[in-house]
Order: sequence, then structure tokens, then C-alpha cells
Amino acid sequence: MQSLNRRDFIKLSAGVSVASFVWPGELLANDGSSFNDFKALVVVELGGGNDALNMFIPADDATGSTTGYDQYAQARTQAVRVADNDLMGALRSATNNGALEFGSASANPYYAKGDIRQSYVKGFYRLDKAFKNRVAVHAMMPEIAYWLDRGKGAIVQNVGSIIAPSTKSDLRSGKVERPPFLFAHNQQARLARIGQAHSINIPTGWLGLVADAWRDINPSTIYAQNINLSKYGKFKMFFGNETMPMTYSSRGPTGFKDLRADMHKSIDDLNGDMFANLYRQTQKAIILQTEKTVQDWAGVSGSNDPFASLSDVYGNPMVSNGVNKKPSTAQYGLDKSVNVNFIDAFMTAVKLIKIAKSEGLKRVAISITLGGFDQHSTQATTHPQRIRGFSLGVDRLMKGLEKIGELDNTTMFTVSEFARSTGSNADGTDHAWGGAQLVLGGAVRSGNYGTFPDLTLGGDQDYANKGRLIPTTSFSQYYATLLKWFGGDNALIQKALPEIVNFSTKDLGFMKT
Repeated sequence: MQSLNRRDFIKLSAGVSVASFVWPGELLANDGSSFNDFKALVVVELGGGNDALNMFIPADDATGSTTGYDQYAQARTQAVRVADNDLMGALRSATNNGALEFGSASANPYYAKGDIRQSYVKGFYRLDKAFKNRVAVHAMMPEIAYWLDRGKGAIVQNVGSIIAPSTKSDLRSGKVERPPFLFAHNQQARLARIGQAHSINIPTGWLGLVADAWRDINPSTIYAQNINLSKYGKFKMFFGNETMPMTYSSRGPTGFKDLRADMHKSIDDLNGDMFANLYRQTQKAIILQTEKTVQDWAGVSGSNDPFASLSDVYGNPMVSNGVNKKPSTAQYGLDKSVNVNFIDAFMTAVKLIKIAKSEGLKRVAISITLGGFDQHSTQATTHPQRIRGFSLGVDRLMKGLEKIGELDNTTMFTVSEFARSTGSNADGTDHAWGGAQLVLGGAVRSGNYGTFPDLTLGGDQDYANKGRLIPTTSFSQYYATLLKWFGGDNALIQKALPEIVNFSTKDLGFMKT
């Protein structure tokens, strides 16, 4: 029987499930889109409902402000309330025009003699310049403060799943439909990934629909436009009607340790009917393409590793002998129990971006999921570990992108199914709704975006009288702004994010044109 080529095989194997890294982006014709440049998106999902108010603290000190620090402090117990203590001066350099600089980890204010709880509530880094002192970065995230201070990022206020502009009275009267299963983890995570707020039954995600529309803009390659680095199951944001994401290990491909030439021969020697040959072709393709991922990875991790001399803001190497180097817990002010493995994914994302560029891809999107943000209690000992690790990962991502010259071409953005309540329950917070999101990259316009929420408990923006803030910016507006920068025209934006028609502001302005 004549060997099948890849396109013939796709026609023959419709409906057959194979590994997700086999033949992506090669199904059907494209819509005519083409690009002459390269761009990448990195989406970081903070799973479990991140406490955005303790990540980016309202810092406005105007008397009587309902959007500033005083209102925040009134709503929260001391156990989870970050002190009004600006630590930015400790990071400022007396030279170099006052730019943020770092010395040893133990000299930085997030590290309070190893006491995470003391560190968690001791203060923040108030952002001036484009942020106008209205928001501050938590003390556990000095690296993120560093990049924001450099003008490489934006904070988008009070983002969440809403179908249309929503007020408390409109939602309670039914004039505006509220999202289904409000405050429930799985359902709200699904809506955030879909990019639509009216139904959890939509089978696609917004970036999956983009991949459908652009399925032939990238060359024939084993690498998909959308690549999932997360171990928490399928990332729905990346699934389209005709495309699906590549799934990749957060530490790079492992390959077949005992792969020998006779394995290829044994598969080639298989005889039988069409289905036996179909199986043979599938297995051979998987082996060959797995070998290629291993070879490509060696090109960015071996003796020619472009990151071999790369150090973080403390001067510590990020890579050692071709392997991503994890931060030691003591060295970076982390509790010994914290799992730092997910930090690998950020450097892996940089290496994949370099591989994608060398493979000739024009667009690539990569997902990273950090779990463990559901903190109803003991927040002062769990949340700092999550945001500390996140900040260290972000530093690796940004430093790596800067090293390979792709910082201006890559944008990282966060998403969480919902934020936490403004009010606290002794030593934790509850499921809420709108919250701040972070966007970083060389193409980001520095500053605050969206509308700062009214933090008054029981106020007009509090849906359930415990500080469950009604979003003033929808995920569809947030994503549409990113998609416009990514290269989407108005027609594609409306197709991928149909609820955008309900909002007068379709571009939030935080991306450079």
C-alpha cells in the first residue's frame, strides 16, 4: 500500500482521536488573513479566584474616596489587610535616575525574617508615573513592581464576566441578564475561557475561534498556534470548531528515552487492512514529531542555549546546564512548603516563543495555569506563596523575552474566573465577581485602565452586600483589546467575542497601535 502523506491522512482519519500535537493548523482553507510580523500572547490563569484587591491594592489616599485605600481598609480584617506602608523607596536606586534595582533577596522588604504572614500584610509598592499613585503592587511581588515601574505594563480594573453594562438595580430587576452559576468556580472559569458570559454550553473559546480563522497563516509545522502548558486539563480558551491546541510539558518534551531505529522499522513492517495501516501511520507520525520537538528543545536548552548567561533581577542564573533553574525557597523568601515547579512554565513559554519564531510561525498563544487561589481561610499564609511564585515566574518570562528580542512582540495577560470579596471573613475572603487584571509586555501602554470600583460594602456596586463587585469592564472588552493588537480586524473580533456589540467601548486603550 502506498504511504499516506499528511493531508491524505487527515482526510482519511476524520473523527479519529490522536495526540494533540499531531498535524495542528492544517485543516480546511484559510480566510485570506496573512501577516508579515510575529506576535505572541501568553495567558496566565490564576485558578480558584484570585484576590485581586490584595494583589493590586487601591492606594488613592484622597479623603472620602470610595475607590481608595481607606474604603479598602474599612472592609477588611487586619489578618488580610495590607498595611498602608509604601515600600517603594527600599527598591529605588539612589543612582540610575531612581530606577528600581535589586540586591540580595533577603535585603528586600517582602522578606520579613522568614515570616510569610508578617510579610503579607506589611506593605506595598505604590506606583507613580503613569499610575498616578492610585494603585500599589503587593510587597510579595517586587519583580512585577519593577516591570510596571519600567513602563512595561498596565493594570485593568474591575474586569469580569458580564453580558452587557450592568448596574445593581438592572441585575436584580432582570433588565440585564446575569451570567449563569454566578460565583461558582468551574462555570465561571468556563465563561472566562469562552469569552462570552451568557452560556456555559458554548463549545469553543475565543482564541480557538481565532485559530480557526487563521489556521493557514502559520506554515505546515507540528506546532499549533495555541499551545497549552498547563497540567490542569484542557484549556477551553484554545479550542475552536476546527482546531485544537498543542499540549506541551511545562519542562519541555521528554521524548522516548529508549527510542531505537528498529522501532521505526517494526512499525514500517506492519501489514494488514486499512485500519492497521492507519494505526501504523499514526504511530510513526507521533514518534517522528516527538523526536522533532526534542531536537528543537535541545536547540534552546543545550550547548547553544541562548539563556545560559541569563540572570534574574537578583543576579541568580535562571538556567543551569540547559535546565530551567528553580528558585530556592530560602533564597527568595518562600516558605519551604511552596511548590515552585510551575515557575518552569514561564521560561518554557519563552523557549517555545523562540522555537515558534524560528519555525516561521506568525502567531502563537501559550497558556499557563497557576492553581490554589481559592482562599476562604488562612489567606495570609497561602496567597503570598501564590503571588510570590507568580512574580518570580513573570520576571523569568520578561527577562527571557528581552534577551531574545521578543519583548515588544509578546504580551502576557492574566485571567481569573472571579476575584474575592472586598469584605473578609476573619482570615480569608469569599467568591466575588469583578477584579483587576495585569497586562505586561513591550507593546503595552503603561497605566491604569478601566474603572476603579466603589469599594463601599453594601454600596451601588456591591451585588451581594459583602463586596462582590459588579464588573465595570467585561472580559469581551479586555480580550477584544488584546485581539486587536494581535491582528484581529473588527469582523474577527465580533465573531470571536460576539458580546462586544453590547459595549460602546470596544478598545480599552492599553495596547499600542
